[in-house]
Amino acid sequence: MLISNAECLFFHKSIDETNYHLSQLRQDVRIEDGLVTEIGKLPHLKNETVIDAAGSTLLPGLRDHHVHLASYAASLNSVTCGPPAIESATQLIAKLNETSAGGGDWLRGVNYFESVAGDIDRFWLDEHGPRRPVKIQHRTGRLWILNSRAMELLNNSNIPRDGRLFDADKLLRARTLLNSQDLSQQIATASKTLASFGVTAINDMTPTNDLETFKWFAQLQQSGKLRQKVRLSGTAELRFANDICPSLTVGEYKIHLHDSGLPEFSELCGAIKTSHATDRNVAIHCVTETELVFALSALEECGVETGDRIEHGSVMPESSLAFIQETGLRVITQPNFVAERGDAYLCDIHKNQHSSLYRCASLLHHNIPLAFGTDLPFGNPDPWMAMSAAILRETGSGTILGSEECLAPETALACFLGDLDNPGMPCSIKIGDPADLCLLSHPWARARANLSRNLVRSTMVNGEFVYQREVEN
Repeated sequence: MLISNAECLFFHKSIDETNYHLSQLRQDVRIEDGLVTEIGKLPHLKNETVIDAAGSTLLPGLRDHHVHLASYAASLNSVTCGPPAIESATQLIAKLNETSAGGGDWLRGVNYFESVAGDIDRFWLDEHGPRRPVKIQHRTGRLWILNSRAMELLNNSNIPRDGRLFDADKLLRARTLLNSQDLSQQIATASKTLASFGVTAINDMTPTNDLETFKWFAQLQQSGKLRQKVRLSGTAELRFANDICPSLTVGEYKIHLHDSGLPEFSELCGAIKTSHATDRNVAIHCVTETELVFALSALEECGVETGDRIEHGSVMPESSLAFIQETGLRVITQPNFVAERGDAYLCDIHKNQHSSLYRCASLLHHNIPLAFGTDLPFGNPDPWMAMSAAILRETGSGTILGSEECLAPETALACFLGDLDNPGMPCSIKIGDPADLCLLSHPWARARANLSRNLVRSTMVNGEFVYQREVEN
């Protein structure tokens, strides 16, 4: 295949180290056996498929550096139980019972938040919900609320009497999701959706990912249901997984910190040291200042290895940036939450912390490696929306949250273009690389003015189309 007349982008750091700028070259790109084999002004070969890019931008495929794919797939067949779709208890009750009119199988709800109906529990669901097994996930992903029928089916003595079950993904997945044929089909749908965004690779950061999950992901890729390349982060036991192909690799050991139940400091240090001793990096979940300070203290005690990461970094005080810079820690954050939850942050978080929320520009100014993930399904899965949020920093109501953290469009794009194992360094198209590509429908000068999923014309993985659409006139 030859992609002709394509505008290829090459990234360069600006003088102040805060933003990237681009050089653009009109190139032809030849693909053979799944690899980019030639770049330049190239003749058409006999029997070669030629795609005329007509001056539009050709990118490396986007990489989403923080996702939860199985949860996203399951959410496609779930009921939204929180803002902005559901704002009150009355609306939630109506939605649960309306959705249940068609049958008695499991009902799965997602995105619940206390502003809707408070701390709902088993008894609330029994009184107001349908007569079928119900499980509702809090928008943080940590808490599940079960009704009595769900508890009976799970038949597990560790479930609290009120049906409010924390950190139970492994239990619920093992009993109702993993190895489900329905979920595998939903994975295929999820993969197609990601391909339509231009996404060719993901880092799945679900903390319960284990050897069983690794085998399942391999099966999904081999069956063709999952077309993206995957870096699978998760439990310590993943270090025993065999990297059976380049499309599925083992990622970081995920450490999930929570204010309400922080481990002993020595326990956290032991986990970090053990992971480093087995040549595996750590990725530490930090959404509060307390979690971040706790994590950084442990990393200072244990030492930081190149590739260690802070996930989310939702609240990062100025005082933390020097240590992060000195140690070379990477930060994977989600600016999409500024757009999705920014108004709630303005109300619920003290104004002294507003400048610390989902930092972007200040991290780059400190020369801290930065990349983006969407945190799907807890965040919107569209990376172009995340880029727009990083550029505009607008909440849903139009309030600017952290104007000093705004990025240029080129830099927002760059944060989704790093390799899975080096997310903070954006890639350009190079000879010898896999042909994982995203062709836009416009040149960059036009595209940068309104970044949107509608820009994506086609997506390739290893030179094979995983998404195509007709170019709009």
